[in-house]
Amino acid sequence: MTTTISPSLTLYLNDIGNHELLSKADEVKLSERIRKGNAAKEKMEAGDYRDLQQLQRLERIAKKGSRAKEKFILSNLRLVVSIAKKYPVPGSLSIEDLIQEGNIGLGHAVEKFDGRKGFKFSTYGTFWIRQAINRLIDQHSNLIRIPADTHSALRRQLREADVTSPEMSGEMKRIHALTRMASLDGPMVEGEDRDLYTVLASSENSPEDLLTEWHNQEMIETALGKMAPRTREMVRHRFGLDDGIEKTFREIGDLVGVSAESARRAVSKALTNLAENRSLNPAS
Repeated sequence: MTTTISPSLTLYLNDIGNHELLSKADEVKLSERIRKGNAAKEKMEAGDYRDLQQLQRLERIAKKGSRAKEKFILSNLRLVVSIAKKYPVPGSLSIEDLIQEGNIGLGHAVEKFDGRKGFKFSTYGTFWIRQAINRLIDQHSNLIRIPADTHSALRRQLREADVTSPEMSGEMKRIHALTRMASLDGPMVEGEDRDLYTVLASSENSPEDLLTEWHNQEMIETALGKMAPRTREMVRHRFGLDDGIEKTFREIGDLVGVSAESARRAVSKALTNLAENRSLNPAS
């Protein structure tokens, strides 16, 4: 799959290429240091040491474990990149996002890896890296957010439905229907002509909306026509009738050449007169 490589990603790839790959013996040695370092940290946190000398010894072991973990991760960053580049990148994400999430999975893998069991880290780490990337993509692939474990179960049943199982569970069918992209031109029910587009509300104003808007505008113009020119100007500024921007009384005063208090009183009196004018009351 072709992926556009940004300058920052190029620098990152050049940087991680400077770290040597680990041999199987290196993996065993570093994983053992990490395991001992974690055990030392647990003892320090629990206060499980006899004296200062033992505490200092635990600190040295913990530091060696941290350095071993850092070296283990740096030596396997290229594994993350090679896995991430195989994924189709959703529009809301970038290849850098997949790599970053894969690095988090790599960190979990390094923490849990036990070199004494005899297998290579790349096999074990690939699982954790893919899991982290899959979860990130799942979170951005659907309009409806569902838990990661549920999404994994859905993905597994979709695979099995094509191979061994003819049916998905009822719950997974509902989740699949909710998260699946649907065309507005597609039929709502198989075999019927009615599509989603015909039942969606229009974003355009209805005739009733247009009539109401026209009537309200007529009422406003009638009300303004009963005011003195300066008062009418202040009311227009106050409610943003000309430019859609409502102004403060201080701004109105500056525009018409009166004090803010005078503008407030004039607008307040005009509104009171309108409220008392029975000819402008639709219910009268």
